[in-house]
Amino acid sequence: MEQPSEIGNYQVIRHLGQGATSTVYLCYDPSTGGEVAIKVLNPAILNDPRTGAIHRKQLLTEASLAGKLTHPHIVHIHDAVIQEKQAYIVMEYVTGGTLEKYTSAENLLPIPQVAEFMFKCCRALNYAQFNGVIHRDIKPANILLTQENDIKISDLGAAIVLNAEHSQVSNIGSPTFMSPEQINGDTLTHQTDIYSLGMVMFCLLAGRSPHSATNLASLFYQILNNDIPPIRSLNPGVSDQLENIIFRATRKNTNDRYQTWKEFGNDLASCGRLETCETKTQDVGTPERFTTLRGIEMFREFSDIALWEIVHIGQWEKFPARTVLISEDEIGEDFFILIEGTVGITKGTRLINLIQKGDSFGEMAYISGKAMPRSATVTANSDVTVMRISPQALAATSEQCQTRFNQSFLRTMADRLRAADERFAHIVS
Repeated sequence: MEQPSEIGNYQVIRHLGQGATSTVYLCYDPSTGGEVAIKVLNPAILNDPRTGAIHRKQLLTEASLAGKLTHPHIVHIHDAVIQEKQAYIVMEYVTGGTLEKYTSAENLLPIPQVAEFMFKCCRALNYAQFNGVIHRDIKPANILLTQENDIKISDLGAAIVLNAEHSQVSNIGSPTFMSPEQINGDTLTHQTDIYSLGMVMFCLLAGRSPHSATNLASLFYQILNNDIPPIRSLNPGVSDQLENIIFRATRKNTNDRYQTWKEFGNDLASCGRLETCETKTQDVGTPERFTTLRGIEMFREFSDIALWEIVHIGQWEKFPARTVLISEDEIGEDFFILIEGTVGITKGTRLINLIQKGDSFGEMAYISGKAMPRSATVTANSDVTVMRISPQALAATSEQCQTRFNQSFLRTMADRLRAADERFAHIVS
């Protein structure tokens, strides 16, 4: 297939890859000045009298998700065009390839990293389910790696949009990772994705598929009838706990499988270098809060796990200009991160500091370890958004999360002391 010079309003830079049904190009988006990946459905597939309708429905499904799923671990779909002669999806460009290359025994990822990646997948798929979407084609090739060594789930063409007008299409998915209920053509729930992610986890830790079939019929028979082999017999470095997680995720009977992403994620969070934390069902706006905090300097060195903990313990509040957020001499222990706007710090009638977006205030009570009189008044100079955190909530987070906060507060105090010294030197001179 000859490479086009442009696709719609997008300029083609180069060919990225090709599958049985589509071709992916790296393109330039003139409206943003950035790069995007565009998946173009092959015209012959689109017009095939036998399978064209199914592939068009898959593309329509993916198109319907444009702008719907906004999550740091899901590839964002920017745009979709479905015409009689051309059909394509415009997606976020992710640079690091897929996890497929790490499913061979000679190229395995470190075990703690696998646990962390799977935990992030639980977060993303829990969010998708919360928004009425079941993926149905979870496999290593659909989990992309970013340049920062993070992960994003892609290829939602096979997804079910729950409560949508169209019905499920049977047997969509990649055979090795299909759940027993997919093979049987049963009604699917999020537990089919739980099964598939458990199979992905097995392959990433064992370096091979749990099944050894020579044809599709044999593979389906094994999925329906055979238990997967104990993974520790293939990789002795895997803990009993991780082996039990994989075993439970891949149970053939859905009643024996994890019932929720919360359960799956909590068990993963307690393994390896991850700390146990509550994987709450995400409220509307939670992914946006994660993205906002990731852009704040204080949180740059927080791992995703630690940052998700902050998202869940922080109380976000909005106040109009001239609101007094903290009063001098009042007893308090909560501290605040300024998300939007500016606030002034005054002692008596004297302005002593201005706090900008991304800075903290009120943290001395947390540092001292007890509720204490506030040393200054904090007033909103503009409409502000703040995140309030209580010391008790922070104490319930992981040691890693608390350590990062302590380091951030030490840097903040050092910066403020340095600024105060510079002001004093300027006054003296």
